[in-house]
Amino acid sequence: MRLLAFLAALAAVLLVAAPARAHVRTTSVAVDLRGQGDGVAAVVDVEYDVLARLLGLDGALSPDAAGAGGTAAEVPAEVRRTSLDAHASDAAAYIGGRLRLSRGSIGCTAGDDARVELADSGAVRVALAYDCPASGALTVRSGVFRVSDGVIDETETMVAYDIDGRRGSTLLDAGHTSVTVGRTDLLSEIPRFVRLGAEHLLFGLDHVLFLLVLLLGAKRLRDVVEVATAFTVAHSVTLVLAAIGWVSVPGWIVEPLIALSIAFVALDNLLAPRTSHRLPVVFGFGLLHGLGFADALSVDGPLSASTLADLVSFNAGIELAQLTIIALTFPALLLLRRAATTPVAVRALTLGTVAAAVAVAGTGLVWFAERSPFLT
Repeated sequence: MRLLAFLAALAAVLLVAAPARAHVRTTSVAVDLRGQGDGVAAVVDVEYDVLARLLGLDGALSPDAAGAGGTAAEVPAEVRRTSLDAHASDAAAYIGGRLRLSRGSIGCTAGDDARVELADSGAVRVALAYDCPASGALTVRSGVFRVSDGVIDETETMVAYDIDGRRGSTLLDAGHTSVTVGRTDLLSEIPRFVRLGAEHLLFGLDHVLFLLVLLLGAKRLRDVVEVATAFTVAHSVTLVLAAIGWVSVPGWIVEPLIALSIAFVALDNLLAPRTSHRLPVVFGFGLLHGLGFADALSVDGPLSASTLADLVSFNAGIELAQLTIIALTFPALLLLRRAATTPVAVRALTLGTVAAAVAVAGTGLVWFAERSPFLT
């Protein structure tokens, strides 16, 4: 009965958490800066649906649909591209007005020849050219998608730069809206990327469910260590390779397969709980999840000490969140198993485990159907 209560509480948390994402929206902005002397080129990638709701473009998902995991594939790209072309000047004016560059106390001037297009990823890509004084350190300030715009609750802006031979990257958010190129403190950036990695795991319901169903099938601490190690090594490999651009797999392939991995492992717990193929399976699916993690972090340009530290810190945040879930969940499951000392309790434990696995498998299959472009 205690297991059933635990599972019921877990289901309630997940059911409450899922729709809550429709009302608390976080978006990512990617800024790539390259320049030498007084010329700086900026390429900014933003989420179409957020910009569309702000500027009133056609082909935008509703806030509820976007928050619930809706994808750009649900709206024809032609509709979005046509609407974006018609409002290209508005998009360029908004991005150019919110991305401010300066050297010293003198602001840079954005040119009038901005290029606006719909990238293959579905994001809006705005290319801007800035004219800056040739002396002094370059300061970048981003106000793209402020909370006051009324369309988003939180924005994380990844700034990658290659300015006058100085390469690196940094993360901007509501509490840290500017960076001065060449003066970033490497150590001060580490906690920010650790937090970003932890949030990406904890707020990714599919990753959490995959980890929980692995714990549900583990009987001993050794099982937990083995599957956690296999999953960690696998997703770390593809996270780094995808982030630096050595591996590229479209999201419409990765996301449905991640959902399918959840269903597979849940059903595998029921049909073949003691087989020796568990670790290879977990490793293979870990490679998929690493590609999913890489969506939040990408490196444009050559690797530097700063970008390498960012990748390591981001992955460390994922591992800390993963260890936290394991530390809270697996001991509770062990206590429930040890408390089942009567036949009735053992049957209740078994039924509860089966019910949880079936529920998770069903959730994974539903997500697979929703995410697959061939089934929607």
